[in-house]
Amino acid sequence: MQLEKLQLDLHPRPNAQALDLGFSLLRANAVTLYKAWLALWLPLVSVCALLSFFFSDIGALFLLIAWWLRPLLERVLLYILSRQVFGESVTWQEAVRAWPKQLGGGWFRLLTWWRVFVPSRGLYQPIWQLEGARGDVAASRRAVIGKNTNGSAMWFGIVCAHFEVVIQFGFLAFIGIFASDDFIVNPFVLFVEASKNGDSFILNLLTSLAYAISIGIIAPVYVACCFTLYLNRRASLEAWDIEIVLRQIKAPEKNGKVLTTKIKHNLVLCVIGFLSVSILPKPVFAAQQSDQSNLAKCEVPKWKQAQEAQRLPDHSDEQKALREKLTVILNTDDFRGYKCEEVWTLKNQDKKPDTEPINTKAPNLAWLANLLQVLLIAAAILLITWFLYRYRDKFPSLLAPQKATRAIEIAGLDIRPESLPEDVVGTALGFWNRKQCREAAGLLYRASLAQVVSTNKLHINKGATEGDCLRLVSTHFEKQQISSTRLDTLTRVTQLWLFGAYGNRWPSTEHFVQLCTAWQSEFAVIARQKMRVS
Repeated sequence: MQLEKLQLDLHPRPNAQALDLGFSLLRANAVTLYKAWLALWLPLVSVCALLSFFFSDIGALFLLIAWWLRPLLERVLLYILSRQVFGESVTWQEAVRAWPKQLGGGWFRLLTWWRVFVPSRGLYQPIWQLEGARGDVAASRRAVIGKNTNGSAMWFGIVCAHFEVVIQFGFLAFIGIFASDDFIVNPFVLFVEASKNGDSFILNLLTSLAYAISIGIIAPVYVACCFTLYLNRRASLEAWDIEIVLRQIKAPEKNGKVLTTKIKHNLVLCVIGFLSVSILPKPVFAAQQSDQSNLAKCEVPKWKQAQEAQRLPDHSDEQKALREKLTVILNTDDFRGYKCEEVWTLKNQDKKPDTEPINTKAPNLAWLANLLQVLLIAAAILLITWFLYRYRDKFPSLLAPQKATRAIEIAGLDIRPESLPEDVVGTALGFWNRKQCREAAGLLYRASLAQVVSTNKLHINKGATEGDCLRLVSTHFEKQQISSTRLDTLTRVTQLWLFGAYGNRWPSTEHFVQLCTAWQSEFAVIARQKMRVS
């Protein structure tokens, strides 16, 4: 994935802002999206309307077929969006021709129980279609992507469904107003009379037309917003915004004259900025203090309070000063995670209306209830059958305890004992003397993890980060399963790896030699024998 070509201002943001980003993405590519979508959607609805003409008694069943197949047609929209966000121009004709190749993966779920009970299905479409995940890998990806995001996608799907119903009723009411008599006030009376007189074809035709218009408008909105929710979740998990900035950083120019000129310009700008700040009028600072006072009046959310409670005490004055600076940055609107504002609310919301609603006689929909009952029973039977077939090889071992498996790779580093040299410290010092600092720090770090996994029986899950590993070791230390010296050595080695690998901040040679000496005294068993992972 070439993040430097990303056309969106993508950074971790609240789910509501991610949905708003989906509307902006839809507006930028509306012509291509709607052409490709209508090229597939309108023929399907037309075939269903034609079938309802020949089988007018069960015309609503064919409309249900169009609704059922809708998730497969939406993949053409995701195909276009996934390429437009990375600057790849795709025409609607190319998207329609590529659509049959996008149908694999997850189609059985989308056409069975997910179609009825999972309104957040659009959030997980990219996992099958773009990532190509299948089976257990797809299940784990859905669990990760859906965390803190599934609720927003679910409620957005429900809202979209309500908008579709509003558009359908609005279209039918529009037709009913112009087709009714002058003395008829209710625009839906025309359809009730048509149902009584047996004009089912006209009724099915107008219903199909209203459904085609509503889905034709709302479906691209639903797919675009769910896609930006997916991108926002991945940006939060994988720190895309930081990676994009790092990729955009260019090396300094070697020309001394150019550097001297830039230094002079920067000094002039610094002097101007200092003078501007020094003569800044006081009302600006007063406004900032007012904003801070308003923020102080806000009630801190419970999740924020729990996060602050888990924070460890400061170990030094430098760490305290650094945390104070970070707190100022994290209290801005972009990083706070919640927004403090005053809103207007209506008075007397509990007051009942003066007039009672007029009761109108609705058409008999008993046949629809029977049809839904049959479909739900059939779906339940299919679900149970698929479940028994899918897990047929696991039933004999359901009661048997499964052996825990340990991770063999952490942050891209191989922690298997077989991958380590005989003399870890000597090899690391050799790397360091050859200016290969990253290889030296990586060797110490993965050798330390290999030791605690083997000797202390730590179970590190697949996909764990450096922070996860350090928290796991701290938990075992609190249970008196790991010594304090081993925890301290592993903490120092982890900090060496994090500061160097991600921040390019390397210690002095003397500090590295002292760390190797401490590591040798604590993990010397690695230099004497190869470990075997049980």
